[in-house]
Amino acid sequence: MRSRVLPVLAFLGFAAGLSVLGSPSYAQQRSDYSVLNFSSQPGAGPDWIVTLGAGVQYGPTYEGASKTSVTVLPSDFDIRRAGEAPGWGAPDDAFSFSVFEGHGFAIGPAADFRGGRSRSDERDLAGVHTVPATLDAGLFIEYWLIENQLRARTEIRQALRAGQGLVADFSADWVQPYDAFTFSIGPRLSVGNGTYMRSSFGVTERDAVRNGLVVPYDPSAGVKAYGALASVSYQFSPAWKATLYDKYERLTGDAADSPVTKRFGSLNQNTVGLSLSYSFGLKFR
Repeated sequence: MRSRVLPVLAFLGFAAGLSVLGSPSYAQQRSDYSVLNFSSQPGAGPDWIVTLGAGVQYGPTYEGASKTSVTVLPSDFDIRRAGEAPGWGAPDDAFSFSVFEGHGFAIGPAADFRGGRSRSDERDLAGVHTVPATLDAGLFIEYWLIENQLRARTEIRQALRAGQGLVADFSADWVQPYDAFTFSIGPRLSVGNGTYMRSSFGVTERDAVRNGLVVPYDPSAGVKAYGALASVSYQFSPAWKATLYDKYERLTGDAADSPVTKRFGSLNQNTVGLSLSYSFGLKFR
């Protein structure tokens, strides 16, 4: 990664905000948030709690890139019955909805945004095929090995745009609440099928002729990256929450051997993000 200026500024801003929140004057102001307490008298409060969020990410411009850029994207979406405790999710979880839950186990549909790659991202990529941004959809399975503390999760998602393949992401997270803070850390592993690997890391004969700097390359399905993610969240009030996170991945296998990665990019992929979410109540009767 060529510059760490933005993540450093984001971290300093976040830290400064926390110092303000910890001051006596802010502690006094927090008592005013009682009007947002979603666990109010039965029948007087909302039926459902909706959480929406947005954030900024600073990371590789495309998968395998050494250049970095800033992206603004949605970060949280959740609907739960009033009175239910909010569930925990990692910053890199796809948007998902449980259709079955029980004994720490959950399964349901999942969808996510998949970034692309254009020739404008890297001047030397001229002639190499573009990778359009798309949505992908599939399912997730997760299980809390230790309730509210150790979670394992798998997501399998197929691109909705033809020719961009399927990915499977595996993760585990240790979650530790402390007062208004929640910390998490855990490993990551990502696998792509042949179509995905050829789209993101392959070089066709036509690409090679038009570009002149790379040779044809036909990657196979397999593990494409491994790494870890760490995050810290702060619950300002029942309504507002901020999350700061850092996700590191290292490309491996055929993804690492790709001429696109070796010639123009980097094996090390680091993403820093900061998000803010807001929860509000809905009443239908």
